Amino acid sequence: MQTALDVVALTKPRLAMLVVFTTGVGILLAPGSLDPVRAWIAIALTTMVVAAGTTLNMAMEVGPDSRMTRTRTRPLPAGRLQPKVAWILGSVLAIVALPLLAILVNPVTAALGLMALVLYVGVYTPLKPRSVSAVYVGAIPGATPIVMGWTASTGSLEAPALALFAILFLWQIPHFIAISLYRREEYRAAGFKILPLEYGDRASLWHMMGTTVGLVVATALPLYFDLGGQLYAFTAVALSAMALLGTLYGLRSVAHVVWARRYFLTTLIYLPVLLGVLVLDHL
Repeated sequence: MQTALDVVALTKPRLAMLVVFTTGVGILLAPGSLDPVRAWIAIALTTMVVAAGTTLNMAMEVGPDSRMTRTRTRPLPAGRLQPKVAWILGSVLAIVALPLLAILVNPVTAALGLMALVLYVGVYTPLKPRSVSAVYVGAIPGATPIVMGWTASTGSLEAPALALFAILFLWQIPHFIAISLYRREEYRAAGFKILPLEYGDRASLWHMMGTTVGLVVATALPLYFDLGGQLYAFTAVALSAMALLGTLYGLRSVAHVVWARRYFLTTLIYLPVLLGVLVLDHL
């Protein structure tokens, strides 16, 4: 039983749930209607592609994971599974999911999945110990599932889908900076390059402010494309004010651990509320 749970843990189930949610949002916001069976196939296969990436990522980062408190109990660094299990599982997931996406959904969605997988495994993972720019590279595959949901329904990549991508892309930057502020010593031990370690707290917080302002602008784009109405507009303004005020407080207090942790928790609330209301207002 424990072995089965460990194998599942390689796919990062909590991240998988976020992928299910964002892919579903993309499908629901796209014009037209997708057959429910095909919609769930698209969601399942997109989740499999992401699971392939996270599993291969774990196989590549056994050493760093063993040096971080929050990851040292994972199956591979803890020694409960051998890395070859992750290599095999991740490869099988990718080999199965990508062709099925092309056949059962459409080639555009499969191409997006392949791009996200290559960026996550081939660029983002090896870049983490080398450059702080890894956070931007990693945000691209992180924001791709909502676009894959859209293309699963439409078969084409359109401007409104890119607007949704922008929201998810920009949301990830302050989200990660907050984590890195209160877990910096763990990232130092792992050998990863992060903003607080390379440039200090003040620069990190100004970076967070800049990307938060970008996020505020991005949240207005669904209104431009008529994806949301008054309810979404009110929610976006309220959440934007919360995010900006939270960042300003961090700048004023020169970010401390308690603030960073609280800000991180608010980012977990921000995204599902914003996208959930957008879907409700759109339907």
